[in-house]
Amino acid sequence: MLRQWIYDGELSDPYHEFFVHEPTPAQDRPSSVDPRRAPATSVWEDKYTLEENMIPSIITEDFARKVFLIGKSLNFIRYGCGDSAWVEAYCKDASRELHYGDTATLEISIDNAYKTTMARLIDLMDNKFQLFEHLKALKKYLLLGQGDFIALLMESLSSNLDRPAGSQYRHTLTAQLEHAIRGSNAQYDSPEVLNRLDARLLELSHGEIGWDVFTLEYKVDAPVDVVITAWASKQYLQVFNFLWRIKRVEFALGSTWRRCMTGARGVLANVDGESGQEWKYARCCIAEMIHFVNQLQYYILFEVIEASWNQLQAAMVKPGATLDDLIEAHTRYLNAITRKGLLGSAKSSPTGSREDSFTSQLHYILKTMLAYKDVVDGLYSFCVAEFTRRQEKSTRFETKKRRDPGVDDEELRSPSPNPNPLTAAQKLLNPASNHPSRAESPFPLSTSALNATAASTAGDSVLPALRLRLNDLSKDFRNRVNVLLGDLMVQPDADMKFLGTVMNFNDVYSPRKRRRERVGKTPGTVKEKAKVADDKTHEKKTQEEHKNGKS
Repeated sequence: MLRQWIYDGELSDPYHEFFVHEPTPAQDRPSSVDPRRAPATSVWEDKYTLEENMIPSIITEDFARKVFLIGKSLNFIRYGCGDSAWVEAYCKDASRELHYGDTATLEISIDNAYKTTMARLIDLMDNKFQLFEHLKALKKYLLLGQGDFIALLMESLSSNLDRPAGSQYRHTLTAQLEHAIRGSNAQYDSPEVLNRLDARLLELSHGEIGWDVFTLEYKVDAPVDVVITAWASKQYLQVFNFLWRIKRVEFALGSTWRRCMTGARGVLANVDGESGQEWKYARCCIAEMIHFVNQLQYYILFEVIEASWNQLQAAMVKPGATLDDLIEAHTRYLNAITRKGLLGSAKSSPTGSREDSFTSQLHYILKTMLAYKDVVDGLYSFCVAEFTRRQEKSTRFETKKRRDPGVDDEELRSPSPNPNPLTAAQKLLNPASNHPSRAESPFPLSTSALNATAASTAGDSVLPALRLRLNDLSKDFRNRVNVLLGDLMVQPDADMKFLGTVMNFNDVYSPRKRRRERVGKTPGTVKEKAKVADDKTHEKKTQEEHKNGKS
């Protein structure tokens, strides 16, 4: 029975005497199923089980586990990897009689079978099924490790993804994906890897745009899905969506920054008198936001992903590594990325509520950045319109002056009324009118503000409203960053503390620490009131005893 198990990978135990057990489908399964397990993973982990209470007293638990892994690996090589020819050849060459009384010879035979079987399984996963190549591809494309590919993909998709989600078509996204592959170093990857990369849309919701529903997908099949399970694919998808959102904000802020810098030497230089102070403040705030995004990207891509990747590589090339070791190392790799990459559960937040989690905080910070970018674009459009109005006015003045030299200068220079000031203000101050997804801006414009705009000329009302909106958004951004930095300061992980230090290297922010004591407490409860009353009673008794002592 032992010989057939460690040399052939088949279990023959009709009387249930062996410590390796094969559960039947009729037996009850555990009610709580691990979400990290896929059907292929369950074939590896659940097809055979080790019954510890059946292990003979003459062998140790480690020895029994080696025996268990040898047979399970041979069975997986035969049926999961489709390499039954090697198993049969191995059985003929290595099979020999085993005697329980000769413990030393038995241990040598088990050790040799263990090393041979594990080496063959890892070799199949590496060379035949290219497990390591798939892991590298996931890191390059879903974890944004291939920078030129991601930059070209975002640049080619930006015009499409600005449109509503309902107008997105998968064939258009696929064509842009192929264009990004051909135009970057991704074209030199093997076709086996590139054919598994695909663009798809997430579930659509009302008011979303293409940026919110676009995602990349990397498909794997058996037996690689023993390591890259369905749970692992969801983790990769979650990390990609988070990094893609950060990249989108970086792309948007970079575009606005370039427009501001080029406009400062052209259009903005001619209207500097009216909006010069706003532009100085806006450029400083955009630079501050770009610094925040760059530091966040550097931390996630290098301090988290690269460091975790090095640990994964070290675990996979470790001598004597088993498939269980690969699965465990890959699980630790993904857990480290999601935890250190600020994508952990709500338990990581100081207050424990989901609204205070790092993911939620960063979502609102990025959303505020996009809203600020929209207002800056509105300010730029206002300045361009003002510059155009001045140019038209100057041209009209020169034309009339040539025709009638005796006309009064004041009459020529009198401003012409804006034909529709409300429409102009709505376009500049309410970006949600053009993009439905931006209707949920952190600082939506009130109807009274628009009515006030309609009551006066566009030049007198739009600029103060833009100034107020810029100030509100910048204050909201700083407040949220202060809260985030305060939460990072109390994290036990040194890398997360380092992120807060880098973001606030010149002490420009004032991190706010939130108290953990308020978690699970409601101010003014009966218990707290009773405690306060007891404290007051104790204080009153102390004062009376002190007075009696004096008397």
